[in-house]
Amino acid sequence: MQPLTSTPENITLAVKQLAEKIYGGDFVFPENFSLPELLSQSLRLEYATVCQAFLATEDITLEKYIENLCIEKTKEWLVYTDDTLPQIAAKLGFHNARQLSAHFKAITGLNPGYFKEIRKSRQSIQQMPRKRP
Repeated sequence: MQPLTSTPENITLAVKQLAEKIYGGDFVFPENFSLPELLSQSLRLEYATVCQAFLATEDITLEKYIENLCIEKTKEWLVYTDDTLPQIAAKLGFHNARQLSAHFKAITGLNPGYFKEIRKSRQSIQQMPRKRP
């Protein structure tokens, strides 16, 4: 079977598009989900080839890119949605909120609750009466 992509740039673009579908919030993670297997099957390439192409193009490992994507999605959803941490954990393929929270704190140094507080502050500012000129 012929690979779907040929250049490192095309591979990287395909990976980013697939990652956005997976970690964008609507993907239903099957039991025993494996990103390497999904990428290999979808791109018809060995996972090592995908990782090498991604690193060559982005100057960051694929694993670090996915980690950063998940952290940024978590921040975004905590600040801009009413989603709970368990809902966000499910959207990102974590087993539970505690696992996501520990991962989040290890990466950012902050608790997810900090971003919920930002949301509350944003909402209270938006609800303030505006002065008329």
